[in-house]
Amino acid sequence: MSRTPLFAVLRRAAGLARMASRPGAPGLSELADPAFHRSPLSRRTLLAAGAMLPALPARAASDARVAILGGGLAGLVVADRLRAAGMRNVTLYEASNRTGGRTLSARDVLGPGTVVEFGGSFINSDHADMLALAQRFGLPVEDGQSGEAASLETTFFVAGERRGLAEIAASASGLVAHLARLKRRPKAEQDALSAAAVLDGARVSGWSRRLIDIGLTQEMGLEPERMSGLHLIDAFAADHRTPSLGLFGSDQRYQIAGGNDRVAAALAATLNDRIRLGRRVEAIRPAGRAYRLSFAGGHEVTADLVVLALPLTTLRQVHLGMDLPPLTRRAILETRYGSNAKLFAGLSARPWRAARQNGECIGDVGAQSVWEDDARPGTGPGALTIFAGGRAGMGFASGVPADRARAVLHATDRALPGVAAGFTGRAARTHWPSSPYALGSYSCFGPNQYEGFSEALGPAGQVHFAGERASGDHSGYMNGAAESGRVTAEGILRRLR
Repeated sequence: MSRTPLFAVLRRAAGLARMASRPGAPGLSELADPAFHRSPLSRRTLLAAGAMLPALPARAASDARVAILGGGLAGLVVADRLRAAGMRNVTLYEASNRTGGRTLSARDVLGPGTVVEFGGSFINSDHADMLALAQRFGLPVEDGQSGEAASLETTFFVAGERRGLAEIAASASGLVAHLARLKRRPKAEQDALSAAAVLDGARVSGWSRRLIDIGLTQEMGLEPERMSGLHLIDAFAADHRTPSLGLFGSDQRYQIAGGNDRVAAALAATLNDRIRLGRRVEAIRPAGRAYRLSFAGGHEVTADLVVLALPLTTLRQVHLGMDLPPLTRRAILETRYGSNAKLFAGLSARPWRAARQNGECIGDVGAQSVWEDDARPGTGPGALTIFAGGRAGMGFASGVPADRARAVLHATDRALPGVAAGFTGRAARTHWPSSPYALGSYSCFGPNQYEGFSEALGPAGQVHFAGERASGDHSGYMNGAAESGRVTAEGILRRLR
């Protein structure tokens, strides 16, 4: 489930600790060597990822009026799949003046040729839906773990010291054993615990606890005491049913060359005559066997089928006059979202490359983490993403971006020498919690919500739900949104047969 470099490393460290405990296993130093686990994604794997998306059935065009609310990846994929199946009366309504939702790339804002991801940053090797969409539209993916980058190291700096991967793995061994015991309990019991309570039960303390707290906060967007323990247990504890996923399944390996939002743009280009921008829905009410949708400004439409692909944070502002199960209404009102935010800093040079570092600095200096988006080879000009969640992420909304970035780089200079001097003064910020079209970064289920709401957003009449929070394995990812859109479209088509 890793969306950030730090959490992927923490998951890997826990996996190394588990592997090293097996009879005859290599030592932690050998297991921590990047070369031990390197396995590039081949074109054959990319083609296989595309093959994993089932073809929609050939069928006659349907005259059903379909209204899709929300123009992020989930809504775009639903519309694309329904139109491809021959449904003619499909219209997508988006409240803002653009499509793509929380997928948004910024080009040249930090210097010529720079690309930074204001929204979703990474595509993992097992993100079949996103890889398939990239292949379909001929969008090349950049491999952040190939070539020169494969030999560069991530920097871990916490409690005033650098920490090696082997050291982190050794500190995680007791936690891994505790999580394995918890995983044998019923899911509801695991869900009832907060992640902080899980860590307390494992007696994790000192710098290791500090690092894991940072990892959970930036990964999920809220502090450990505010999230379900299942976010921690499912991420770190092995599952014999999915051995290929486990702790090594999230490698944050790929980005779309030129910006991740090119996928959303390509989808929108196939639907441009069926997209209505600037349409903020205010109410949905029954109209016989159909639904009446009221938009700001007095515009109204009638639809036979409605897809709600809005973030639940903004769906709460819509009057839902149709019958919905009580659990569905609870999930809409109560599901928590993270407060992740980003600052971006332009650099005249990237001194970490000469020091054989990859630009990822993880820990408690400056911010929870920094990394390079769309990193280019060499030591020339570039850009750093500064990332935080929880209360720290909320705090990113204040101050002048350049001043905030300069302060972070000054603190981070202890771990990545030279970054402070290389700052060009060019900076940017994205703050999803304060965006009126998002009001949060991505779903972060609180205690009793991860499992408790797992069945809450199924179809209700001819009202369907789509969005990253609906993906069991990829919630919070671009792939979770794309997967959810595909699954929702397939479910609609099955019901209409």
